[in-house]
Amino acid sequence: WEDEQIDELWDDLYSAMESKDEGYFLGPIILIKKTEDGYLEVIDGQQRLTTLTILFCVIRDLYGKDLEGSGNKLLINIIRDSVKSMREERPRLKLITQSNHQIKFEQEILNGVNFLDEEPTNRPREDGKFINAALKFKEKLDELKNNGGIDAIKNFAEYILNKTEMITITCAKQSDAIKLFQVLNTRGLDLSPSDLIKSHLYSKLRTAQEKEQFISNWREVERRSEDVDETITDLLTYYAYYLLAQKPGESLYKELTDKFKNEDSRKVIFDFGEFVESFNKIYQMESKIIFSLWYLPNKVFWKAILTTAKKEKFNDFEGLCKELRKVYYSYWIADYTTSKIKQLSFNIIDLIKSKKSMAEISKAVEDKMKKDNVIKRVEENLKNDAYGKSWLKPLLALIEYKQTDNSKVFFIEMDKKIHADHILPEKWHNKEEWKKMWTEEQANNHLNKIGNLTLLSGKKNIAQQNDPPCEKAEIYNEKHGGTTSFEISRMLINKLEKGSWNKDDVEKRQKWVIEQIMDILGIKFN
Repeated sequence: WEDEQIDELWDDLYSAMESKDEGYFLGPIILIKKTEDGYLEVIDGQQRLTTLTILFCVIRDLYGKDLEGSGNKLLINIIRDSVKSMREERPRLKLITQSNHQIKFEQEILNGVNFLDEEPTNRPREDGKFINAALKFKEKLDELKNNGGIDAIKNFAEYILNKTEMITITCAKQSDAIKLFQVLNTRGLDLSPSDLIKSHLYSKLRTAQEKEQFISNWREVERRSEDVDETITDLLTYYAYYLLAQKPGESLYKELTDKFKNEDSRKVIFDFGEFVESFNKIYQMESKIIFSLWYLPNKVFWKAILTTAKKEKFNDFEGLCKELRKVYYSYWIADYTTSKIKQLSFNIIDLIKSKKSMAEISKAVEDKMKKDNVIKRVEENLKNDAYGKSWLKPLLALIEYKQTDNSKVFFIEMDKKIHADHILPEKWHNKEEWKKMWTEEQANNHLNKIGNLTLLSGKKNIAQQNDPPCEKAEIYNEKHGGTTSFEISRMLINKLEKGSWNKDDVEKRQKWVIEQIMDILGIKFN
């Protein structure tokens, strides 16, 4: 799993354990019976099983001796046996889609986790998924042990082994397994949470007139949801965050039906309709700040917060938008996942509902960012290689918005037509003009820095992108050969037309780009 999913799994398991829940359901896994070597083929559940196996390996290798030494030899043996059969000396889980994946999985994880000194978020995503997950779990387990000692590790491991459940469905034939997988993953055959909530509210109504009015109001909300490209379930999720101002402890259906237990269904649908209308106002806004929020990887929290602010008539909406842009972008650039600021997001909703001032919200944000050392991490990441980072193109788009006046506001769609272009090309050594300006060492140090990167829109032409400076200047001109440039790219034309783009130019632009980002986000580096 990716970082976001690992964070969510960890949070859910830990919350379930802390709440002393009877069990935690990890969903069904679909298997095909294999008789030759005793293994079962997993059709659905591969990522869950792989991720849990990595977690067990990390516990085994980090805390095996500590657990044995504290009288938990049976527990650590069960964990070891869950990874590799102690009787048969065979791994429980084998990756069969590609042999190199299994070899890598065995070498890096099963035979002993190859812990590295680097942070998990700095590892290449595709090349290091197994070890990245292991490092992510190591970080979380270390924090757990620091707070509660080896007993905290023991309790967590026991909860997973004894209370976490999966339903296994074993099929005789592959065709049956695939058909079942499709059925379980088809939304049309399952009632969505919104269907269940609608049914619950409808069942509480007494008269035919009340029911007719309710259905009419619900359909109106459905129509509005289509206008804003959101599902009813998503809108109900934002609404639940607004009502609860905390993470739902149970399912969306259970939380909302409990909340609506003593409420008139007609008032509920009316209030929900008002909430959706508040969201619609945000959706329709042509604002550079709102545009910037749409690029964020997790949109749930800012949508819930701003809709709350609209509905509650918060008196500094623009200030709130800027504060959210600052905090969510800063944590994104700092390589933190959204779970790191989940509680802060709920706190902001609560502050808005409690009629607190913008100053109090800013103070909560500042305290959290200081605690997590966010600014230092942002500074380091902006000064390091930026190419390939998920936040690179959105950040360049934010700078582009800043260069244009408000009469030219348009949303820059982050689709496949938008490229982060190397000004000094990746294949610079193929052109004599570049070789005269750059040494190998200089190019290696500056090639992927944000100062050497800009935005291009249009059909990607690799040959053109490797052109010398003068010809590259033409690419950055508007609508050159089917390519539309941006203001931040056109700013480079004069320099490139003179045949110049050297180390000093990159460093100067790097400084300018970082200053722009600091100004946009309202942050300062020490």
